[in-house]
Amino acid sequence: MTYQPFPQFADWDVSFDEGVFNGYAARLQQVKAHATGEDARRAVEVATRYAAVDTGAIEGLYSTDRGFTRTIALQSEFWQRALDEKGEQVKRHIEDALAGYEYVLDAATGQIPITAKWIRELHAVLMRHQDTYAVYVQVGDAIHEEQRPLAHGEYKSLPNNPTNASTGKLHDYAPPEDTDAEMTRLTDELASPEFVAAHPVVQAAYAHYAYVCVHPFADGNGRVARALASVYLYRNPGIPLVVFADQRDVYLDALEAADEGKPDGFVKFMNQRAIDAVQLVQLSFGQAARPSTTAISDKLEREAALREVKSGVPRLAQLAMAALSGAVDGYDLPVPHSVGYPGFMSSSSIRDSGTASRIRSDGFSLGVGPNVAVLSASNIVRYYYFVARVTDGEKPELAIRAESIEEDLDVWFSEVVPTEQTSLNMKLKAWADVVAAHFVDVVNQAADGGRPKL
Repeated sequence: MTYQPFPQFADWDVSFDEGVFNGYAARLQQVKAHATGEDARRAVEVATRYAAVDTGAIEGLYSTDRGFTRTIALQSEFWQRALDEKGEQVKRHIEDALAGYEYVLDAATGQIPITAKWIRELHAVLMRHQDTYAVYVQVGDAIHEEQRPLAHGEYKSLPNNPTNASTGKLHDYAPPEDTDAEMTRLTDELASPEFVAAHPVVQAAYAHYAYVCVHPFADGNGRVARALASVYLYRNPGIPLVVFADQRDVYLDALEAADEGKPDGFVKFMNQRAIDAVQLVQLSFGQAARPSTTAISDKLEREAALREVKSGVPRLAQLAMAALSGAVDGYDLPVPHSVGYPGFMSSSSIRDSGTASRIRSDGFSLGVGPNVAVLSASNIVRYYYFVARVTDGEKPELAIRAESIEEDLDVWFSEVVPTEQTSLNMKLKAWADVVAAHFVDVVNQAADGGRPKL
């Protein structure tokens, strides 16, 4: 197989419904409009640190766990110690990634043109403390690893074509002698009228995909691709591309499908990651995002899909209550409190408990009774409803509705089943912090003899 040049943007045939993403982006802008400039800056910084911490883990430079990623992203207590414990090399990789995303943010906010020179400079920033890269050479019948010097900001001088371990097939990137011309062609495409007019999610997906087709540097191309894609999402709606390490396999599968002429899956993956980043930024302001609702055209055809989605509700409820319990336990409450999940409650049970009026219909819950979790302290009770929804895959299929905050927390079914993903863990902890803070305020008002605002 020989190198297959990336298509012109005008010929990149993708299907993308921008309405869902635009709804999230619009709500983010509404929140920003009512926040201080410092709060807005910090919210974006948190998302940027999420992106920077896991970008190296995706490449196998180091491993991360959810606690570590969140500690560094939020700069929680002892975050510097957690970073130091990873070792000097890992610390430098993460610091370089943070510097790279700052470089990207400066370009995005300053509307700096994306040129081949700029991309080489981005590579130099991201690779600042990486002096070598690994190559594997065959000596006789054995494969040996060699470390070779990594030239920062300089295109490759040798082929860097990988072999698929499962198929044994070689994947050809642009040959060294064509790299300069291909990168010029890429940056010309990024300046074309068709690309400039495109939706930011499609811009991010195309820039990432076309760049990795070339693979212009000896190492670091994945990190550069994710940072390059972030340029367009930083511009609108003001977020980086955040891909967590445990999403690596789905990410690579989507890229491979794009190589085979099926780019829609990659655009969809990028859209989902961008929506998650919007939610992470919005939660940093203390609010969660609510999706636009869509009526179900045919109830009977969707019942089977709803049953599957509903299977994630009990697990989501358990995870949410664990996160909320941990958040509330972090406070020194003046009264005893409890967090409980009684399990499935029928619609009639909810109605009999006097809370039926608090259950909102969103047009696609199909009459499914909610699972309810309860948080209580003294005589104050809070209810949380876990809703399963049938969607077309462009919207999250699960949601948590809390009495104490106005917005839903939306969750992708794939974040819960078959295993809990890092993105869900981060969103739940951020959500729990918001809900717990409100709950403790109410409890303290009651303890002081005040009239709590329920």
